[in-house]
Amino acid sequence: MMARAVVSRPAGREDLLRREKLVDAATAVAMIRDGDTVAIGGHSLRRHPMALVREIVRQGRRGLRLQGWNNGIDVDILVGAGCATSVETAYVGLLFLGLAPSFRRACERGALRVIEHSETTALDMFRAGAMGAPFLPTRAPLGTDLMHTNPHLTRLQCPFTGEPLAAVRAARPDVAIIHAHRADRFGNVQLDAHQWTDNTADIAIAKAARRVIASVECVVEDNEICASAQLTVLPRPFVTAVVEAPYGAHPCACDARYSWDVEELRRYADASRSEEGLAAYLRDRVFAAGDHRGYLARTGLMPAGQVATG
Repeated sequence: MMARAVVSRPAGREDLLRREKLVDAATAVAMIRDGDTVAIGGHSLRRHPMALVREIVRQGRRGLRLQGWNNGIDVDILVGAGCATSVETAYVGLLFLGLAPSFRRACERGALRVIEHSETTALDMFRAGAMGAPFLPTRAPLGTDLMHTNPHLTRLQCPFTGEPLAAVRAARPDVAIIHAHRADRFGNVQLDAHQWTDNTADIAIAKAARRVIASVECVVEDNEICASAQLTVLPRPFVTAVVEAPYGAHPCACDARYSWDVEELRRYADASRSEEGLAAYLRDRVFAAGDHRGYLARTGLMPAGQVATG
């Protein structure tokens, strides 16, 4: 009888693949260094990773270069807290509450470098990074001032048709922070199925980054993830750390889980109209709160004695 060949596996391979990635917010944000390029997921006032954003402010990061697709309070609070030196995105605002006050002040003072995109080119820079391509071609910004003001756009000629195109330089952020619906402790991240359409930017943002920190509404057992594998938008190889943060997008909405908190958003918008007001808001909602659990207690989302992770 012919002897059966024995296939050996590298030592520790299975342990590496099944490495647990569940940490608290403080540990995850400690992976972000001063001067890093940080891409933030979410759209306008939807599903921004606000628990992680507040922890960045709490840890006092400086010199961050922020990137995003369509941003709001997430970027505004980081700029107002002095964490950022540049912003590259298509939009920073508070929608029905008007402009983003801290962002506007920093722009008017020349204290912030702004690289402006359309939503199309902002998405393309992450799509290119996710694909490993140096750029993506598009027609979108041709004939607009973006071609003159955005250094990450340039003209080129299609090598096949000779038609004029614009090249969008790939984004390759050091870290991406996103908020999703659930994950297991190994880093398999899921979004609810009926919310995929408007969340494709987050997938590209994460896959373009060198490291990914995902906060999630809840952590579930890996057998639950396997039972609904079609919902997994980021398998574990793409994810560096998972943070369980119920209401982790608050005061932004989290796609059918909860809507935006108009009262809290208005509280922020009113406070941030002045530097003194913003400082008071940060003392209360960020520093005195201490962590995400403290924030939930202060906003009335969770009783002070109830356990919340993150």
